[in-house]
Amino acid sequence: MTTRVSTLALLLPLLLACGDDEPTPEPSSATRCAQCGMPVDTAPQWRAGLGDDTLFDSPKCLFRWAARQGRGTETAWFTEYYSGERKPLVDLLFVVGSDVLSPMGDDLVPIEGQVRAELFVRDHGGRILPPGRIDAVLLRSLDAH
Repeated sequence: MTTRVSTLALLLPLLLACGDDEPTPEPSSATRCAQCGMPVDTAPQWRAGLGDDTLFDSPKCLFRWAARQGRGTETAWFTEYYSGERKPLVDLLFVVGSDVLSPMGDDLVPIEGQVRAELFVRDHGGRILPPGRIDAVLLRSLDAH
């Protein structure tokens, strides 16, 4: 019995550390978007980040900040529209020009997978873009509406 308890005590921390998805960092009420200064927690379904310490209230804020800072987006994550889960940039497509608005107005809607992105466009309009097609011209166009 002691051996089983000892084995379980050793394995439990390893099992707990093996979760698939990383939890989305929970900002405090004082946490502000690194780009625009809005409270990050006003619309958690739009939360995005670079690593765990730089948070944004919307996808377009993250892309603008990264461009302004000259930083890459390799560690970027976004809250996926349908699941509400934190997903890395490489797993996502973005829909632009839809009828779905973020706290910042027209925005980039993060969607995992081509099928889901096409479903979203059918329901909400817009066009699908891979992350590499998001540039300064596109980001400026989001404020023109």
